[in-house]
Order: sequence, then C-alpha cells, then structure tokens
Amino acid sequence: MRPLSEKCVTFFDFLRFGLAQVVLIGHGIGMFYNYWGGFFPERIPYLQQIAVVGFFFVSGFLICRSVMTNFKYKGGDATHYFVDRFARIYTTLIPSLLFVLVADLLFSCAYPEAALLTYVSAKNFIYNLGLIPSMPLGTLRPIWSLMFEWWIYILFGGLVFFRKRWFLCLICIWMGAKYTFTVNAQGEAGHLEVIWFAGALGAFWFDRLTQRTEISRLSWPAFIGAVAIYLYTKNSYHLVAGLLMTLGLVLLAARLNSDEEAVSQVKKQRYAALAGFSFTLFMTHYTVLYWIQQALGSTTIGFLSSILLANLLAFALAYCTERHHKTVAVLLLELVRRRRWRLSQP
Repeated sequence: MRPLSEKCVTFFDFLRFGLAQVVLIGHGIGMFYNYWGGFFPERIPYLQQIAVVGFFFVSGFLICRSVMTNFKYKGGDATHYFVDRFARIYTTLIPSLLFVLVADLLFSCAYPEAALLTYVSAKNFIYNLGLIPSMPLGTLRPIWSLMFEWWIYILFGGLVFFRKRWFLCLICIWMGAKYTFTVNAQGEAGHLEVIWFAGALGAFWFDRLTQRTEISRLSWPAFIGAVAIYLYTKNSYHLVAGLLMTLGLVLLAARLNSDEEAVSQVKKQRYAALAGFSFTLFMTHYTVLYWIQQALGSTTIGFLSSILLANLLAFALAYCTERHHKTVAVLLLELVRRRRWRLSQP
C-alpha cells in the first residue's frame, strides 16, 4: 500500500473544510432567511444534508486507509485502532458539549422561551456524552450524525480486528450492529452506513484505481448523475445519489493520487490548518447560528456575522482541543501499555 500523494492529502483536507462550510452556510440560509419547508427542500434538497453524506464518505475512506496502515506496520493492533478513534472523537466532543451547555445556559437568561432549551437536561448531556442515540443537548443539533458514525466505528473495528481480540470485538460487533442497523438507520437519514462502507471499499481498492487513470475520468459522469437525482427527487439522503457522489469522489481522489507533482509547503499547511477545525465547526456552528438569530433576528447582518463568528470560535476552540487529538492518542496508548505491563507482573 503506497502513501497518499501530496495532492490527494491536500484534496481531502480541502474537502473536509469545504463540507463543514456547506453545512454551516446551509443551516445559516435556512435559519436566517426562513427557507425551511419552502426553498429547502421544495426547490433544492438540503445542501447541509448532502454535505453530511460527503462526511460519511470521507470518514469511511480515511479510516479504512488508516486501518490498512495499522495492519501493514503494526500487525493489526486493535488497541491502537480503538484508542485512536476514542481520542479523535472525544477531544472534540467533550469541549463541544461543554461549549454548547454553557452557551445555552447563558442565553437562556435572556431568551427563556427559546424552543431548543427544552432539551437542556442532565439526561441528554449524559446520553450525548456516551453517543447513545437520543435527543441532542440543547442546540447541539448536529450530534445526531456523530452518534451514527461512532457506532459504525465500533462495528467496523469489531469486524476488522475480530481474530486479534475476539471477545472484545464480539461485543463491539453486537453493539455496533444494534445501533447502526436497528436504531440509527431507521431515522430520516436512512442508510448512511452504506455510504460509509462504500468509502471504506473505495479505500481498499484505491491503489488499483490509482493505476487505472482511464477509469478515474468517470468521476464527472458520476457527479452529474448524483446532481440529477438530487435535483429530481429533492431527497438529500437518496442512497443511489449518495453512492454516485461517493464513486465520483473516489475516482477524483484516485486521479489526484496518480499525480506525483509536489504541493507547496505553504499550501499544505494552509489546508491542513483549515481542515484541523472542521470537526469542531461542525459540532458548534448550530449553537452560534441559533443564538445570533435569536439576538439579531432574520437579518443579513446576523447571517454574515454568525458565519464569521462560528468559524472564529471553532478555530479558537479546536486550537486548544481538536488539533491535539494525536498527542492525546499517544498518551492514552502509553497508559494502556503501562497498565498491561503492571498486570503482567507477578
């Protein structure tokens, strides 16, 4: 398995940043210009929901590549996988939960009748912290997708590492399958797990696709087909459209991966920095939009200021939290290894 080219890595960094901005702007347009149930989705499907489909592809693709690297260089270390996933999610989830809780409680003093305050409770906080499918805490509306994605991680890890840690993985498979197929897939978003596993399958075949440059040219017909279905059905979670978009993104990435042209250090750092706060932005943006809309009303000034503030706050929060997820993973792995060593001593 060859490493992703610099162009391909930069592409995925830009894609993560771009998808987060689409979610932010889509929610902002709907909230500030009263487009819910009208312009969205009667004329065009919800753009932010299509972006979520894109996030599931990116997640499946990158995690599968990470697992393939794990097997190649670490022999298939289940502990490394689960600790890495835990660190990646919770270095953003915990700060985001606390940010939303504090913001909702502070603004509740000025706007006690705000509808979403109904969901600010200790029960929702605990369930959201455990990523158990439940009502989001207050204005933390986007967490539903993380609840979906988290249990796919658990299921995937159980399937991949079953022969390494069979008892633990059996539990992961049972819990992951229960929440993925029995609970989450029954919601409005449908079978996003199919998109996730399609991304993972694309990662598995990616090196072969990179060598077949003539196939990669089919990315644009795939994109056109996806757009046509989205516009015709007005269904942001249409499975066939989502799979066509996934195919197009995989083929486009393969085409970029076949290009060995170097990317400037400045450009790499810029896009890596932009992607570095996309997860935090995804988790916290709705809170910023919601309370600015309450304060300033449905105005263009409110819309523009909320877009800017959401990005600035997410960047500041991620700078202290999300960007350190790899360091947290290393520390947790070291703690696990020390614990095992102590238990092995007579």
